[in-house]
Amino acid sequence: MKLSQLQQAYANPNVRKFLDLIAQAEGVKHGYNTMFGNERFGSLATHPNVRKAFKQTDGKTNYTTAAGRYQFLNSTWNNLAKRYGFRDFSPQAQDLGAIALIAGRGALDDVLKGDWQAAIQKTGKEWASLPSSTYKQGKRSWDFVNKHLGSNIQQSNQPQFVDLKALGYKPQAAQQAQPKFVDLRALGYQGQQPQQNTQPQFVDLKALGYKG
Repeated sequence: MKLSQLQQAYANPNVRKFLDLIAQAEGVKHGYNTMFGNERFGSLATHPNVRKAFKQTDGKTNYTTAAGRYQFLNSTWNNLAKRYGFRDFSPQAQDLGAIALIAGRGALDDVLKGDWQAAIQKTGKEWASLPSSTYKQGKRSWDFVNKHLGSNIQQSNQPQFVDLKALGYKPQAAQQAQPKFVDLRALGYQGQQPQQNTQPQFVDLKALGYKG
């Protein structure tokens, strides 16, 4: 995507609305001058590239250089700066960089159309705070998203049943037991969405050796 296309996209109110959602979800208290942990940094001449430790939701320690209104990692920002010629870490550059990441996840058209659910599903791998995120970090709820977008996305209430054998699951020895059906979304599964007008596939997890 060209720089001129990013600039054109920024003029769209839906794009700015989605950028605001990301910033609100990330919880940046100092806007464009926010380092991970909500510490403020001064100069926007460059990405601050300060490495900070944090504890994941699984208890493990990880490190991040996230900074700015959209919490860019330093490596991510360097790639964006090289591709689009950003010479600083200014608000304008950060806005355009975030749009580039949205486009890179194939979600820009969804944002332009106001298809918030599709856009959030696609960008959860980019921003850990979104409810569709797969990262072991704290994330926002769909209620949070609905409040800030003025939408009525009902995502978490719909169970998704998946054929585990089709996903390559190798069962252990079968056990004689009553079938146990599990809502995989409730377990954090972020697989492909089932096609419309198809019957859900139920799996006997106990028979596959699942000990839940």
